[in-house]
Amino acid sequence: MSARLSGAAIVHDYFVQDGGAERCAVEFARLLPAATVHTSFFDAERFGDRIDPGRVRTWPLQRLAGPTERFRALLPFYPPYFETLRVRRGLVVSSSSGFAHAVRTPPDALHVAYVHTPMRFGWDLDGYFKGSSYSLPTRLGGRVLRPLLQRWDRRAAARPDLLIANSGTVQERIRRLWGRPSEIIHPPVDTDEFPLSERDDGFLLVASRMLAYRRLDLAVEAATRLGRDLVVVGEGPERRRLESLAGPTVRFLGHVPRTELRDLMALCHAYVLPGLEDFGIAPVEAMAAGKPVVAFHGGGATETVVEGVTGVFFDHPDARSLAEAINALDSINFDGAAIRENARRFDVEVFRAKWRALLQREGVDPLLYSAP
Repeated sequence: MSARLSGAAIVHDYFVQDGGAERCAVEFARLLPAATVHTSFFDAERFGDRIDPGRVRTWPLQRLAGPTERFRALLPFYPPYFETLRVRRGLVVSSSSGFAHAVRTPPDALHVAYVHTPMRFGWDLDGYFKGSSYSLPTRLGGRVLRPLLQRWDRRAAARPDLLIANSGTVQERIRRLWGRPSEIIHPPVDTDEFPLSERDDGFLLVASRMLAYRRLDLAVEAATRLGRDLVVVGEGPERRRLESLAGPTVRFLGHVPRTELRDLMALCHAYVLPGLEDFGIAPVEAMAAGKPVVAFHGGGATETVVEGVTGVFFDHPDARSLAEAINALDSINFDGAAIRENARRFDVEVFRAKWRALLQREGVDPLLYSAP
C-alpha cells in the first residue's frame, strides 16, 4: 500500500436488496470503520442502521431515478458510472456482482476486489432469463448488450490488484472468464443468530429473492407434487408465476423480518436450495439451526453441504429429482449438533479473521481496520 496515499474506501454495486453480497459489504464497513462507501443506490431505510448514511457517496442518478426498486432498469448506466468513478485512497475494497470491481484507483493504491460472481447477466444470460417472466424487449435488449458487457467486464477485471472469490465455484468462473487467479474467502454467516433447534414443525423452507435463475419453481412444483408443506420467503419479479404453479400446501410469506426468518429456520423440517448458487448463505444459516439441506448438486452447495451428514443432493434440475431427494432426506436420522458444527466453518468471525490476515499480509496500516 502506498505511503503517499492514505485512508480506505469501499465500493459496492448497490444497496437495494438485502442479499448475501450486501451482508459482505456491511462487514467490510465494520472492518474498515473510517472508510467512505461508494455505491450507485443506497436504501437508507433498509441499511441505515448498519452503515451510517453519512459515510455513503451515491451517484446523482439516485436522486433523479426515484424509488430504488427501479435499479434493474438502469443496467446500461452502471458500467459508465463505475468506469468513471475514481477513488483516491490507499486501500480500496470493492464488493462486486457485476460492476464495482471497475472502479479506478491510483497506481500506488491497493485495490482488493471481493467477487461474488462475474456479472451473471453478461456471461450467463440464458440461465438468468430461463423460465422467467421477463418481456421480449428485455430479452432482446439483453442479447444485444451481452457482447458489449463481456468485453467491458474483461477490461474492468484487469484493474484490481487482488481478486478474492466467495467460493470455489466463483474462483473457477474468474479463471475461465477473466483469465486471472484468485483466492477464496467464503462469505460471513452469523451462526449465533440461528441457535440450535430441536423443534420440527414438518414444513420445508426456502428463502430467496424470486429471480428465475434461483429455480424456486422446482421447490414449488416438488412440494406440490408431494403434497408437502412449503414456506417460501422472499419477493421478486417471479412471484406471480410461482404462485400460479403452487398447490394448496405452498405458502408465500413475502419479505419477513430477520427475527421471523430465524424462527422459521428453527421450526422447519429442512431447507431447500433448488438453484445453482455462487455460495448460498441461507442454507448455512439453516444448518446453524441444526436443519438439514436439500440442495442442487452444484455451485457453492458442494462446499457447504456434506452428503448424508448435513443434507442431501439432487442431481438433475427438475422437480422430480428434487422430490426424490426430499423423500430420501426423510429416511436419514440427522444429528442437529453435527449439522451446526459444519456451519460454524463459515462463521462471521472466520470471515473477519481471514480478511485481517489478508490486509496484514499486504502491508495495510493496522489503524485502518478494526481489531478482533
